Amino acid sequence: MTTVHRAPHLPDPPAAPAEPSVPRYVPVRERGSVQTLRLFRQRDGSRCAVLFSSLAALHALLGPDQAAAELTEPALRELTEPLGVHRLVLDPRLVAPAPPTGRAAPATPAAPTSASGVLRPGDAVLIPVVDSGAAR
Repeated sequence: MTTVHRAPHLPDPPAAPAEPSVPRYVPVRERGSVQTLRLFRQRDGSRCAVLFSSLAALHALLGPDQAAAELTEPALRELTEPLGVHRLVLDPRLVAPAPPTGRAAPATPAAPTSASGVLRPGDAVLIPVVDSGAAR
């Protein structure tokens, strides 16, 4: 039997993304002819970008009026890396409600639950990033 030993100082190789050049749908805001990528926050407060495998999945989660753009994963990473956003969530299943208009988002959101009432491992808890006085 052959035993393979990995040197302890070497990190595991990164997992290869599944089909990185496949176009995905990302939520955007449209202002005139300009599209702006929508970013979200996860439960731990870190910012993330979301992408969907179908336009139907995006509309099912974010509503039928949500504008979308097609991007590949590498293109989305190129847009988000300079902003310090390193996490992408493919087909998120759970979204926290938007904060009331005119009020700041709570520092720690209440723990949302799935339709079954229980969060499953891998469920993404996303909170829309609120524009703080940005020009419209």
